[in-house]
Amino acid sequence: MVDQAWPSALPAAARQGLDDLLIAVVLGGVGWRRLGRGEGRAWLRLGLGSALLLGVPATLAGVALGGGSEVTVAALFGLAPVAVVVLVAGLEAGAGEGSGARGLLMPALSGLAGILLVLPVETPGSWREAGFAGVALIGVLMAAAASVWMYRLLRDFSVDEAAAVCGAANAAYFLVVFAASGSGGAGWSWSAVGVEAVRAVGFDLPQVVLLVWLMRVVTPVRFAARFLVIPLFTVAEGFALMRPQVSLRVAGGAALVVFGAWRLLTARLRDGEPGLMLR
Repeated sequence: MVDQAWPSALPAAARQGLDDLLIAVVLGGVGWRRLGRGEGRAWLRLGLGSALLLGVPATLAGVALGGGSEVTVAALFGLAPVAVVVLVAGLEAGAGEGSGARGLLMPALSGLAGILLVLPVETPGSWREAGFAGVALIGVLMAAAASVWMYRLLRDFSVDEAAAVCGAANAAYFLVVFAASGSGGAGWSWSAVGVEAVRAVGFDLPQVVLLVWLMRVVTPVRFAARFLVIPLFTVAEGFALMRPQVSLRVAGGAALVVFGAWRLLTARLRDGEPGLMLR
C-alpha cells in the first residue's frame, strides 16, 4: 500500500506501518461511531484476513526479491487466479452449491500461461533460488485464500470502517516486523514523518478505500483477474517506452493473458455471487 515511486528515508517496514497507522487514524475518525458499535471478534477476523492478504504476502515477496529473481516473483503472482478459482470451486462443492466457478479454471490457466510467455522467466539456477521462489509462492497462495475469506468478512462492514480496521491491522503487523528487524531509529525525523503523512493521506488512503470497496462488490474470481491485468499493463508500458521488436511469443502470451482476464471478468456465474456461502 506504499507508493514506491516516492522514495522515503525510513526503512520499508516502518514506512508501511506508519502509512497504515495514519490511514487507520483518519478513517477511524470518520467512522468512529460505527466502530464503537463493532464486534471485537469480527474486527479480529477482518484484521487477520487483511494482514494475510496484504502485509504477510508483501513481506514474503520482499524476502524472495532479496535472494531470487524479480521476474520469477512477478510471474508467480499469475498463479493467484488459478488458486482462487480452485478454492472457490472446492468450497462451493463442499457446501453442495455451485456457481460455475470451476468452468473458469481454463481461462485462469490461460492467463498464467500467457504471463509465463510474456515475462522472461527462467528456471531457478540453484536450490537457493528455488527456495526464495517457494517463499514467494507461499505468499501468493496466502493472498489468494485471504481474498476469498475477505469477500465474506467485508459484507458485515461499511467501506470506511473496514478500511480503518485493515489499516490498523497492517500497521500493527509492519511495526512488529520493523521492531523485530532491529533497524532502530535509522531514517526517523520529523520531516520524514511529514512526508509519510502526505503520502498516506494523498496516495495510500484512496488506494485502500478503493481496494476495500472492490473486495466488497466484486466476487473473488473477478477480483483475482487483477493479477493478470496489472502485469500486462506493466509490460505494455515497457514496450511503449522502449519500443522493442514484438516477438511471436510475447504477442501470443499477451493474447492469452487478455483472454484469461476477459473471461474471469465477464463470465456469468450461476447464483451470481460465488463465495457468499463461505463462512
